[in-house]
Amino acid sequence: MTHLSFLKTCFLVIALAALLMPAAASAESPQCVKQYENGAVNWSTGQVIVTGKAAPETNSEGVPMAMPGSARAHAARNIIAMLKQLRITPDLTVGEYASAHDVTLAGIEKTAQDAVIVRQLYTSALDVEVRVETKIFGGFLQLVLPDHIRQIPKIAEQKSKSMGKAGVSKSMETRLPYTGLVIDARGLTLDPILYPTIVSEEGRAVYSSLFISREYAVQYGVAAYVCDMSAALSSRRIGSNPMVFKALRKADSNTGAIVVSISDAKTLEKVTERHKFLKECRVIIVVDQ
Repeated sequence: MTHLSFLKTCFLVIALAALLMPAAASAESPQCVKQYENGAVNWSTGQVIVTGKAAPETNSEGVPMAMPGSARAHAARNIIAMLKQLRITPDLTVGEYASAHDVTLAGIEKTAQDAVIVRQLYTSALDVEVRVETKIFGGFLQLVLPDHIRQIPKIAEQKSKSMGKAGVSKSMETRLPYTGLVIDARGLTLDPILYPTIVSEEGRAVYSSLFISREYAVQYGVAAYVCDMSAALSSRRIGSNPMVFKALRKADSNTGAIVVSISDAKTLEKVTERHKFLKECRVIIVVDQ
C-alpha cells in the first residue's frame, strides 16, 4: 500500500467513525431523538439534524470537482421535507398546514436556508457529505403554532398572585412553591408533537392554549419531551420543585391530548403558581425512547 493510499484509508475510517458517533451517543442519551426519512429531531432540545450529499461533477476540462454547494442544497431540501413531516397535532402535519399558508411555506424554506453546516466530509472520490443543523424553536414555531396560542399579559399573572389566602390551607402556605410540571407518559407509545395538550378524565383543559403564553411557546416549545425520568426531574426547565403527574392514557379525540386523573387536575387547580409555570411552558413530558 502506498503512503497516499494509507492516508486515504485512514481518512475514510475517521470519517466513518465521525458519522457513527452521534447515533451511538443518542442511543444512550435520555434525550428523545426521533428519526425521520430525511434526518432526525431532538425533541428534548429542539435540534434538527440532516445530511446532504453530492457526487463530483466534471468541469469543462474533464476534471472531476467536489460539489459542496450541491451537498448544502441537498441538505436544505432534506430539512424542508423533514420539517413538513412533523405533526402540529396528531391529525395535522406541518406540510398539510403549510400547503394552505404560503407565508408558512416561505418561512420553512428560510429556516432551511439559515441552517448551519456543522460538519463537511470529503471522500477520496470527491463525494461530499455535509451535516446541517437548525432548531424548531424560534421562527419555525412562530409559523406553525396555532393562532389561538396568544401572549398572556402580565396582568393575568399579577391577578393570580393577588388572590386572597382565605381558600388556601396552612400547609399550602408553608410549602415550597411549585416550579413546573412533569407528565410521566411512559407506556402510552406517545409520539412527540409540536402542540401537546393535557386534559382531565372529565375532559377539562389542564394545559392548553388557555394557559400558554405565545412568546414562551415559540422560544422554548410548548413542552419538552425527555426519555428518562431522572433527567426530566433534574432539568432546569421545570425548576427545583416540579409537580409530577402520571398520564393515564391518550384521549380518544383527534386532539391526542394526554389524560391525567381528576385528582391530579384538582390538585393543580389549587396551586396558584401554576399560572406562572404553565404560562412559561415549564412542562416536560416523559416518554419511551
